[in-house]
Amino acid sequence: MVDGVEFGRKIKEIRESKHVSVRQVAIKADMSHSYLSTIENGRRSTIPSKKTLLKIAHGLNVSQDDIFKVAGFVADSPSNELNITGINTVSIPIYGRISAGYPEGAKEDIEGHVKIDDDLIERYGKDNLIGLRVNGESMNKVVPNGAVAILAKIDKGEITNGDICGVIIDGEAATLKHVYQYPDRIRFEPDSWLKEEFKPFEYNKEDVENGQPPIQIIGKLVHQQSSF
Repeated sequence: MVDGVEFGRKIKEIRESKHVSVRQVAIKADMSHSYLSTIENGRRSTIPSKKTLLKIAHGLNVSQDDIFKVAGFVADSPSNELNITGINTVSIPIYGRISAGYPEGAKEDIEGHVKIDDDLIERYGKDNLIGLRVNGESMNKVVPNGAVAILAKIDKGEITNGDICGVIIDGEAATLKHVYQYPDRIRFEPDSWLKEEFKPFEYNKEDVENGQPPIQIIGKLVHQQSSF
């Protein structure tokens, strides 16, 4: 019988073999990195629920059958009948670019729709969620080029340093960056394997408050879909 300690150890081994961080897996799995760390370190005595197991499988990019085997039991329905992200009955628009603000953006920039996990709808509300097609490699350690980033509109006070946010700077198309807010400045950092091509940039807080340049944080990354 697999217990929480053994399960966590195996999950950590899988993650490390793929050379990805706890935060990267957690974002893709739509869970907090602190919760995933708790699982990996065996601080939970029980195996997570099947729905959570499916999210971990998605985060680690392993099959549903494999994650059930690691947990010590067999799925009670065929893999192709298991839904990794919940009910998925509500759709939100996918924007190819956003430069006109949140939540409307520009209608002509809508390139499709994506079904959203019911958990995200319950947590943030449908009207506070938007999809953004990632165009570029500046955040490819976390969100690959071509993926759909799901952003949730939140208050600036809810942003923790290091969170990934969609940002519009000086009217240009939205870009994803880690955001760090300090008393005197705001800093945006890429997270790319191509370290030499993408550099962090920052602005004086007083200048930003005076609209020089105008900066709008349109939402925090809460989930991503790899391809559509």
